[in-house]
Amino acid sequence: MTTTTTALPSAEITRPRTVLVGTMFGSGAAFMAFLGVVLVYVSERASARSAGAEWFPDGTIELGPSGFIFSTLILSIFTVQWAVQAINNNDRTNALVALALSGLFGASVFNQLWFIMNDTGFSLAETNGQFMFFVVLGTFVAFMIVAVGFIALTFVRAFIGQFGPRKADSVAAAAFYWNTVVAMYAIAWYVIFVTK
Repeated sequence: MTTTTTALPSAEITRPRTVLVGTMFGSGAAFMAFLGVVLVYVSERASARSAGAEWFPDGTIELGPSGFIFSTLILSIFTVQWAVQAINNNDRTNALVALALSGLFGASVFNQLWFIMNDTGFSLAETNGQFMFFVVLGTFVAFMIVAVGFIALTFVRAFIGQFGPRKADSVAAAAFYWNTVVAMYAIAWYVIFVTK
């Protein structure tokens, strides 16, 4: 009696999640760098206040415009997660809409930050407080440029059709970095605009 075995096809090789893991490490490094800049800001502000110096002139820092940026970034968390969910469901149309909306939210953040920087009337070299204001917000803008670029690259790749339910790690990586940048702004918003 002979026994025959059924030849089964080999399982599909699972792609390692190197993009997502690498983005997590990069996001952690970016967050720690930004936190270091914010801690220098807080330390300089505490030193100035203990010396009796004025950190910002009264009435120059308004909470309203910065709060609009914060609420815009909160909305963008939902759109970027919508893109991840849509690509996992193989719904490329909704993924493209969500990524485009996230990019537009990023562009509106740049616009509002430009308004805030001009509205304050601060000069880069006038006082230490004004200099540190530009340092913290400039660092945030640098990380936000990377986030918008990441979203734009993800949009192009999704438009071409490189992503699907089995290849969604890059979209999740873009969303992870985006959410890290939103957390950076939440810290900057509280430290600069709320506590002044």
